[in-house]
Amino acid sequence: MRFLKAGILALGVLAIGSCNNDDDSLPQIDGYNNSDEVGATYLVAHWTFDDTNNEVISSTAPNKSLGGVAFTTGQIGKALQLTKGAIAFPPIDKINTVDALNNFTVSLWVNVQGTKGVAGGGFTSFFGIFPTSVSDVWGNLQACAETSRHLPASDTLELKNYLNTTLPDNSQSGQDNVALKNTGTDAPNGGTGKYFMGGNKWAHYVMTWDGATHQFAIYGNGESVGGYTDRGTTPVLKMRVPAQAMFGSMASADMGFANATRPDWAPLATASIDDVRVFNTVLAQKDIVALFNLGTAGR
Repeated sequence: MRFLKAGILALGVLAIGSCNNDDDSLPQIDGYNNSDEVGATYLVAHWTFDDTNNEVISSTAPNKSLGGVAFTTGQIGKALQLTKGAIAFPPIDKINTVDALNNFTVSLWVNVQGTKGVAGGGFTSFFGIFPTSVSDVWGNLQACAETSRHLPASDTLELKNYLNTTLPDNSQSGQDNVALKNTGTDAPNGGTGKYFMGGNKWAHYVMTWDGATHQFAIYGNGESVGGYTDRGTTPVLKMRVPAQAMFGSMASADMGFANATRPDWAPLATASIDDVRVFNTVLAQKDIVALFNLGTAGR
């Protein structure tokens, strides 16, 4: 009987151990275990904001901070909390050459309210890569939102992409796209796009630029929402360098861009930002959906 009891006890311990192992092993989502596996070969910059503002691939720390800058609970771990604030970085090698981001994907999680009718409210720049020596406020690329068009309680989040590329004759070509529905028989881009209901909560924002097809796409929670995705004959992105990554602001003298003046319509941001990834390729939509689904699961 003692041998029998010992055998039963051993089987019970084995069974309990097996259950614990199963609990620790999460099923894959869209073929991935976590967000770090998506497009890993092409990832050139990454900000986790998990108790550090550093860009984690290069370990580059910010060299300028303004206004309220803190950490808060994010979509994946912790997040950057800006309260009329911004942070900027010195040039980071992998995103600081003319051809570093000829085609690109930028993925980030944002949590922001509309600011229409709010004192100091306006256009919100979440993230951008800005040339340091020019006088205009726009970056080489920016992930933004038209927050002044919607009241604070609105669930509409009007995401807006921007890029500026140098053409062969050295002139500049600024291009944008916005998450709204085109209407009317003469609507550009064939009446595409839709309003994205991502305000007042964590939302996954992805922008991609494909210079071969001239497509400047916006994805909100994995779905294409841009109303002006086709950008005609605009070629690959040729960046103005040196260039600095920045969160929460347009280019301005108070953020270290000596020749730029902050416009009244684009104050320092009040928003939460998390898990910002820059890829030097155009991710397929299935991988963009995977980033959304993995992030939704906190991975």
